Amino acid sequence: MDTITTAIITTLTARAANAEVEQKPALEAYETLKSALRRKYGPASDVVEAVEMLEKQPTSTGRQTVLREEMSSAKAEQDPALRILAESLLEKLGPTPTPSASRPTRPVSISAPLQRPERAESFTGRAAELAQLLAQLQPGRVVALYGPAGIGKSALAAAAVWKLAPGQMPPPLFPDGIFYHNFYNQPRVDIALEHIARTLGKPPTPTPYEAVQRALARRQALLVLDGVEQADDLAGLLELRGECGVLLTSRQRHEAVSEWQELSPLPPSEGIALLQAWGGWRATDQAATSRICELVGGLPLALRLAGQYLAAYGENAAEFLTWLESTPLNSLTSDQRQQESVSLLLERSLSQVSETARQALAVAGLLALAPFDPAAIVKTLTIEPDQGMLASVRKIFKQKSQEPAPDVHRALAKLVEYGLLRQVGQRYKVSHSLIHSYARQQLPAPAKSIRRLAAGYVALAWEQSALGREGYARLDADRPHLLRVLTDCVEQEEWEAAYGLAAAIEEYLDRQEYLAERVIANEVGLMAAWQLGRPNEGDWLGNLGDTYRTMGHAKWAIEHFEQALATARQNGDRHSEGNSLGNLGLAYRDLGQTERARQYLKQALAIFEKVRSPSADYVRQWLAELED
Repeated sequence: MDTITTAIITTLTARAANAEVEQKPALEAYETLKSALRRKYGPASDVVEAVEMLEKQPTSTGRQTVLREEMSSAKAEQDPALRILAESLLEKLGPTPTPSASRPTRPVSISAPLQRPERAESFTGRAAELAQLLAQLQPGRVVALYGPAGIGKSALAAAAVWKLAPGQMPPPLFPDGIFYHNFYNQPRVDIALEHIARTLGKPPTPTPYEAVQRALARRQALLVLDGVEQADDLAGLLELRGECGVLLTSRQRHEAVSEWQELSPLPPSEGIALLQAWGGWRATDQAATSRICELVGGLPLALRLAGQYLAAYGENAAEFLTWLESTPLNSLTSDQRQQESVSLLLERSLSQVSETARQALAVAGLLALAPFDPAAIVKTLTIEPDQGMLASVRKIFKQKSQEPAPDVHRALAKLVEYGLLRQVGQRYKVSHSLIHSYARQQLPAPAKSIRRLAAGYVALAWEQSALGREGYARLDADRPHLLRVLTDCVEQEEWEAAYGLAAAIEEYLDRQEYLAERVIANEVGLMAAWQLGRPNEGDWLGNLGDTYRTMGHAKWAIEHFEQALATARQNGDRHSEGNSLGNLGLAYRDLGQTERARQYLKQALAIFEKVRSPSADYVRQWLAELED
């Protein structure tokens, strides 16, 4: 790139990135260069117009290309006076930072996504590991952090991402932004890919894989993927990365990744510092804190839980060590201590809280690993367990004017004190995936908790769906929980609850075009309809066909529409029969089989005219379009 073009683009992109180019000498030098261009080529010339276009959108690669072409065409670089002005401007701007890699970087995009993982509180140590990780993060490269649960993989990854992008602009190495997905929250790769595609303004069709492959082509973004040992198709996801960098964390090695960076326990000095950061003055006994670090195997999660226990319960490190020495940890190896310490510390913390708090954590374990509304816990712990599904939903609506149970809110606050939950705005979140697994597997939830959770979310979905787009947006915050509770209803064979929840969220998922999740909801609804002996299985089959058709899978859609048609005819449901025939006509139209599409649409029209359905007008319109 010539000197003049470089000076202009550097100035404008630095200004867009809020860099320090607002100083008077640099601004004066830029205006001087621009005035010289006006004098030489004219204020209405293509060169000056290209500069002014770039001023309006400095990070546009298209406008930068136009400027380069106009400067080359005008042979501006051959003018020594213009070249001297450009060199002077570059001097006043100061040295331009260069990336650690030799790979050139593109100007960053102001609209690029910045989906950074949450930073760990009191992140301590790991300076060498952080420096190594930052050096490894490059476009087109996969960097994988590996180690046992609680070793600090997610915390280190988050620290690296925030170091790369501390402000509101993406890092120069990854100008197309940062994407984050936590597979502990949602293990399905197709749902993660739908999210990436939609973030980039692309519909997830015909498949999320193809949509993301198109969307990431020629992009240089960073994909941060947490807990990939839970991912159901990591290899398929990595094949789509193109020139994007990828940062993985995992408890297990995966054959799809060739290079792994194993994370070790914290050394004693860093472990003590972390314990003291959480325990405060109660963790100042150097000998006691050193021995605690040794007994928990230097595991950062265990040290955090120990420190928060000291602060919450009011016990000093020596007293805590007396208990810890009495546990089985004393006779275990360092690796075994890492595996066992967290469970022991969780049991110790839970022994100090109320039964309501223990039940609240057990219910939180039934939800997704995502921020949840405390109302979900309150309603689950206060709805009487012997009520039916619909009765529970009705009671929830009646309770809206009543005060929520204060004991539950106090219990949640106590769990935050002990570090088992974190508060995220007005919501709460289980503070670590290992604690979430413990709550889910080891803590007995109150009877029929999953049914009561489902009742609460059915009521929420009905209420918010009635508000239209605004309500759908509010439901987005609870979408991970809606899907987790739905699948748990199936696992626990709570078919009435599964049926009700699937029906309540189907319209929301349809309107928001969450296609993969809509498939899940309708498959559950269909399964529940079979289990309950409901006659409307054709509705679920039709919904599945409609979803597959939207995704571009016409053949899959036809299979489901044909099953829906058979069900409608068996039940003597003429309106549903017309719907199925119309859907088959549209699916065959999508395949380009016009004559077959016309046959199905004509059959649908005859039925709709006979039952006097308004749908007849739509079918006539589709038939007219086929004639055109």
